[in-house]
Amino acid sequence: MRSISIILLVGVLGYTTGLHSQQIKSQAPIVKDCAQASNTRPGIGHAYTGLVRNEDYDFTAHLDPGLTGWSGVAETAPFHGFVIFLDSKEQSCILFEVHLRVNEGDSRIRFSKAKNLLLGKANAWQTANVGIIKGKRISNISTSFSFNQEDQIDDGEILLVAPTSTLRKASQIYEAFLKSVTFGH
Repeated sequence: MRSISIILLVGVLGYTTGLHSQQIKSQAPIVKDCAQASNTRPGIGHAYTGLVRNEDYDFTAHLDPGLTGWSGVAETAPFHGFVIFLDSKEQSCILFEVHLRVNEGDSRIRFSKAKNLLLGKANAWQTANVGIIKGKRISNISTSFSFNQEDQIDDGEILLVAPTSTLRKASQIYEAFLKSVTFGH
């Protein structure tokens, strides 16, 4: 009976503040592990190493020696990013995702507590969240970006996923990768 009271209380609070339950859920940070962040795995799709250039999205990025980004799609598929796995167990990864904005309503959500950054000529903002997945503390650092070109707007995200216990080492690789990403030339 007590759990029913709590559920009703949450429902009443949502109703009295004018929020629907869907809106309340969408404001909560969602933490992902590498398996949830991407279906890509090492060896699947096109492999990216060293300097990566893309003229459609007008960016360059550098993957340090020993790192490989995997597209997860056929070589003939359009470029939309890659995943870099930072450990052999695939528990830490960097997801680099970019796409063309089709509708103005598809722009990335900028949270008020986000840290502002620049990736070359792209405006970026960064947030960090921690959660528990399968009994492990997982950290996500998300750098979302928008880049206005003459004839298109590109949006995307560079997401670090790491067990909190290995976050320091993974963050160093992530920060080096972020510094190498430059939009607009």
